Amino acid sequence: MSSNRLPAISAFVPAYNEAQNIEEVVARLHRALEHVADQHEVIVVLYGGCSDGTDSIVNRMMQADERLSLVIQPRERPGYGVALRMGIQAARYAHIFYTDADNQFDPDEIGRLVALIQDNDLVTGYRIQRRDPLARRVTAWVYNRLVDVALGTRVRDVDCAFKLYRRTLFDGMSLSCDTGLIDPEIVSKARRAGLRIAEVGVTHYPRKGGEGHFEAEPRLGLPSPGVVLGILNELWRLREEVRG
Repeated sequence: MSSNRLPAISAFVPAYNEAQNIEEVVARLHRALEHVADQHEVIVVLYGGCSDGTDSIVNRMMQADERLSLVIQPRERPGYGVALRMGIQAARYAHIFYTDADNQFDPDEIGRLVALIQDNDLVTGYRIQRRDPLARRVTAWVYNRLVDVALGTRVRDVDCAFKLYRRTLFDGMSLSCDTGLIDPEIVSKARRAGLRIAEVGVTHYPRKGGEGHFEAEPRLGLPSPGVVLGILNELWRLREEVRG
């Protein structure tokens, strides 16, 4: 079999209020996955607090395509990390891909990751040029340096939502982060286990609609003090777990 094609792949997208994006994201994922795998599935992991009708759109699309499924993240279990764990758990195939539901990545570029997965357990994208507001880019730079020092992630863009895993990477790996620190948690634990990690550049686009999970101060686009404190507390706990 070509190194650029897989027998089967699962893809999931965490989503909140993404009625403006979800239909296009799912359609683009289906087209892209058909080019890299003989079989595929797309899973939308939707937070139960969604209020813009994203669930109705996904339910309508599911009636037309049996390869699409919906997983509801309970309102009492918020957090990006919870969504990722639910997506990983719901995936049925030996390779698992995930991206966000905000149309800031091009699903057609998944082929760049598939080309490397044969020799690796995890392939993570990095944004060649991050197309976010300046404050968000500064925050991301600080965040990446911080988690690298704390956890030894040693990747350029640890929270880039464009990753491909071998399912076996998660064998025996206990994941506990409820926040966006789930990405550094996976990478750092894979490093500690001696698993193979590769990086590849991907294109990033500005967000044009919908709502993300990033809790920012509305005027400056910076994370609120409460969010920062929560991340630092969880990062310290995770550091003790990973390095202990």
